Amino acid sequence: MLNWLIKHKEAVFLGLFCLVFFCIYAHFNLLTIKPSGAVDNPKFSSPDETANYFWIRQFAAGQPLYYFEELNSVGNNLIHPRSVNVIDGKNAPGSFLGLIFIYGSLAKIFSLGIVPYLTPFFSALGVFFFYLLLEKIFQSRPIAVISASLLAFSPAWFYYSCRGMYHNVFFASLLIIGLYFLWKVLANRSCNNFQFLPLRGISQRGTISPPTEDLPKGDNFSANLSVNNYASDEGGSLREGQINSKFKIQNSKFFFYLLSGLLVGFALLTRTSEIVWVALTVLLILILNFKKIHWPGFVLFLAAGFVPFVVLFYYNQILYGAFVSAGYRVINDVFASGGLASAGVLFQILITPFGIDPRSIFINGFSYLYQLFPIWSSLAFIGAFLFAILPTAIIKLNYKKRFVYLAYCFLSAVYLLIFYGSWSITDRIDQQTLSLGTSYLRYWLPIYVISLPFIAVSFWHIAKLLIPHTFNSRQLLSVLISAGFITLLAMPTFNLVYCQTDESLFLLKNLVETRDKSALINNLIGPDDVVIVYKQADKIFFPERKKIITDLVVPADYAAVKNLVQIRNVYYYTYAPASTVAFISRRDFEPLGMALTAGQKVFGTDWLYKIVIRNL
Repeated sequence: MLNWLIKHKEAVFLGLFCLVFFCIYAHFNLLTIKPSGAVDNPKFSSPDETANYFWIRQFAAGQPLYYFEELNSVGNNLIHPRSVNVIDGKNAPGSFLGLIFIYGSLAKIFSLGIVPYLTPFFSALGVFFFYLLLEKIFQSRPIAVISASLLAFSPAWFYYSCRGMYHNVFFASLLIIGLYFLWKVLANRSCNNFQFLPLRGISQRGTISPPTEDLPKGDNFSANLSVNNYASDEGGSLREGQINSKFKIQNSKFFFYLLSGLLVGFALLTRTSEIVWVALTVLLILILNFKKIHWPGFVLFLAAGFVPFVVLFYYNQILYGAFVSAGYRVINDVFASGGLASAGVLFQILITPFGIDPRSIFINGFSYLYQLFPIWSSLAFIGAFLFAILPTAIIKLNYKKRFVYLAYCFLSAVYLLIFYGSWSITDRIDQQTLSLGTSYLRYWLPIYVISLPFIAVSFWHIAKLLIPHTFNSRQLLSVLISAGFITLLAMPTFNLVYCQTDESLFLLKNLVETRDKSALINNLIGPDDVVIVYKQADKIFFPERKKIITDLVVPADYAAVKNLVQIRNVYYYTYAPASTVAFISRRDFEPLGMALTAGQKVFGTDWLYKIVIRNL
């Protein structure tokens, strides 16, 4: 036992390390999903989290992933929160479905109480398999251990592991685990001959000889064969009852191909928008290991990867009216404009769904890949430089493989910058503020992850450079110095993620204010009343109150509001001062014969105004 622990000391350390971080991640998830004194509908900091938990609970309870809102027929389909879309009269998920399917299925089996632990569990598992994957890629345990340790508390990974109703960390974890098993099965010797091995021992005359000499050897194909009482008559027929054989054939290749395909497939089910760079990642792995591909196993990999998409196509047809569709409006708009009929439409969907704006790409990329985390970014650039130039005597990886990894990181980053960088995201009221909660941070999570080995390279080799070659315990001291570097980096990172910004994790404790507002509103308006809210306030109302409107854009929307006012009580919820509300009433409502009446204070700066028909 002791020898085993010593031999696998890195894996044992990472296992304990991941257990600690699982507890940390779970703590913050429990602050939100099961806070002290909370009711059945926990309050989150974003509409995506709110909607995902609502749909997970629906799925776990066996309810459909949609609901009908009768007032949308006269309300121009305006009545829905953010992250919920109205499709053919149904209010349906406005995001990817994978998290809902997988977490909802697990909640159906183990109860809804397991939900706050799922993202922490998969996140910790992803950290451990990140170590296993990098150990195979870089052939260096120190680099792999340092990279995995950095991943556990890297700002984006840590932040969204603690906010578990986002699907980005879950997606990344499934992908890391799937790629590890794919690399593992390809890194071992190929089994080129696909036959039912016991039959290979039967001669043309029908006699049996033990087929042991030509069985494939290796870790991935093991066979245990025992054959007794071999006999034959002169005609070559086998004597019944004289053969007592037991064949046991295990082929781990098929299992790993199957498991890898399922994991990558479920990862793409969770974030289908990542399909291009994920497919190119898999293709690169296959090209680098082309001679080692076991083709029957590869076919199984493809088939297993397609299984989650069968589920996706089925629910797409039910929810969105087409097998190939999505909950995101921008994707649905593209489908509506031309389907999949032209190369231009495919290019727009897969490469530039938000257009191409070089200025926005540069500004957003600089802001969230460098300015928000300057220490991490600087260390990554230094590490990439060292990774490229250090001799193979120091980095046990030839220059060709290093170039491939550098090129892969560069091309993946460029693609993700183009794909998401042109999007004008309005997660906050003050859009110019750099924020942990802004979507760019989670969309570019893969860029942060693939750059971590460069930081590990800088830590490990700078530590070794600081120690004389004649020092007896050079390896141990290098480990201690690297651990010191990790600790120094962790301190400002924890400060940033926990308390430095107005969207840091300490605010999860302050969601009690959102719950208080929700309780006060329930006493002020009726269950069938409609409320127009500013975008960031929908999380106060939903899911207890589903009759909310978050967007009034075109004149037809205000005309629809007038129709609603004639049949239901309609309110206007805002944080704007009274003078601004009066201006909004004159500009937007009074020309259509409506007005905002004297408001009622709800909480802090939030006020509730009733919209009435005005006699002209």
